[in-house]
Amino acid sequence: MELIIYASLILVVLSLGYSIYRFGIQSYINNVSSIENQSNVRIAIEHITYHIRRSNSVYIKENSLIVGDESYSLSDNVLMNKNNQLATGICEFVFDKPSPSLVYVRISSIPDNKQQKFTLEAYFHIMN
Repeated sequence: MELIIYASLILVVLSLGYSIYRFGIQSYINNVSSIENQSNVRIAIEHITYHIRRSNSVYIKENSLIVGDESYSLSDNVLMNKNNQLATGICEFVFDKPSPSLVYVRISSIPDNKQQKFTLEAYFHIMN
């Protein structure tokens, strides 16, 4: 009888330990996904910001934002700079030029496991 009680207690403790372990692993995976999405969006907006601030020429051509000799476009969740990948996991790249000296850019990541997107947007004044 004591052996059955002891074995049951061990089983309960092991089950509880496994549940805590699995919860920790799942939380880690969710956080890594969220951090990666945020990092990709930040890298993209910083790169675009850098080039816009150093350029006098910004215009829109079809589905591309042209900044000096750089061009940015979205292709299959990948933000492209010319023909190179700038950031992956991007679901939205919106840009507008509401006036000759103002540029608007918004970049959003693909949704994470909790269906949350990370979005950054910025307005830039072009100095001529």
